[in-house]
Amino acid sequence: MRSPSDEECRDTIDGLERRTVLKYGAAFAGALIMNQLAARNAGAMNIKRMDATGKWHILGCNDMTSTEGYWDNSTKPALTMNSGEIVEIETNTHLKGKMIPGAEIEDWMAWYKDVIAKTPDASFYPDSKTGVQAAKKGAGHHTLTGPIFVNGAEPGDMLQIEILEIIPGNYGFNLNPETSFVKLGLLPDDFPKGRLTWYEVDQKKMTFEFLPGIEIPVRPFPGTIGVELPEKGMWSNVPPGKHGGNMDNKELVAGSVLYLPVHVQGAGLKTGDAHYAQGDGEVNLNALEGAFKSMKLRITVRKDLKELAQEPFGSTPTHWIAMGFHTDMLESTKMAVRNAIKFLNKRYGMNELDSYAFCSMAVDLRVTQVVDLAKGIHAMIPKNYFVGDQYAKKTTLLL
Repeated sequence: MRSPSDEECRDTIDGLERRTVLKYGAAFAGALIMNQLAARNAGAMNIKRMDATGKWHILGCNDMTSTEGYWDNSTKPALTMNSGEIVEIETNTHLKGKMIPGAEIEDWMAWYKDVIAKTPDASFYPDSKTGVQAAKKGAGHHTLTGPIFVNGAEPGDMLQIEILEIIPGNYGFNLNPETSFVKLGLLPDDFPKGRLTWYEVDQKKMTFEFLPGIEIPVRPFPGTIGVELPEKGMWSNVPPGKHGGNMDNKELVAGSVLYLPVHVQGAGLKTGDAHYAQGDGEVNLNALEGAFKSMKLRITVRKDLKELAQEPFGSTPTHWIAMGFHTDMLESTKMAVRNAIKFLNKRYGMNELDSYAFCSMAVDLRVTQVVDLAKGIHAMIPKNYFVGDQYAKKTTLLL
């Protein structure tokens, strides 16, 4: 069995310090990591969460089970599983694990240039619905674990992804790039000088110290989670779209459910871009980002939702989430509202005019992100407004 690389033995795993890896070597550090993971998994497994078959998969992140930040439906599956089973996924930091405490903005730029140079055919996926046009830009800087082949998933189905638990790493970073390298973020001309800052997560309090006297809560969610696109090719992970992908939707924390339309046989689920903390909308390019020690997902193929939703859609204990992504923020807003209207009509039987009025009086429109080319708006539909007995079986966590 191959020993983990130095990058894989990163210090986001239970506080193992980078200097330990460098001093004693990857094999020794890898053994420590495996022992720690085994002990944690043995204690953390909750039998009540397991599906009826008792099937539980573990998908670690290494060179054989991850890709750079692109989608390619010809990629060999890293894991095959049945509908309704649970998978525990490990994700890596950006740039195949090179992003560890001590890395500086110059390192990030150099490593990202290498990724772009070795993925010259990776292009933005052209989609008239999102306004994204084809452009060869190379892969994103994200590392994606997968793809996962789900037996029975066919084009036209929906993939139901229950996010059961997320355990973040110990360190995360935030950056804005130097505009001499790339002009990204909401205000690149205001802040042309790049900066990269590291923060330590307090695993007990689930906070991090932003500045002395300022603590920000940690609410981890996958910045990227999606399925393979229908057309062959290497598609950059930067713009989100009908496949989900780099949505950066902060509502997708543990206890929520994501629905994604399937475009290829087996779906090809991939995830990464671990977010620890983010406001309503990324602005400087990043949230607080790192790696997940573990993210547990129950993945179920749904063949009964074709009429209800064929766009990325979410559910939390308190809200339904209709999403919209477009290069024009106004068009993103229109898309999210139209998806909300369609859902209210199909799920609750509201006519379209009532649904439109309900969106104006009761639905919150939130900025998902403004930095991923296809900008996001999501509509939060409150569930507790549906108080009638006729809605009792409609207002649930799972569709």
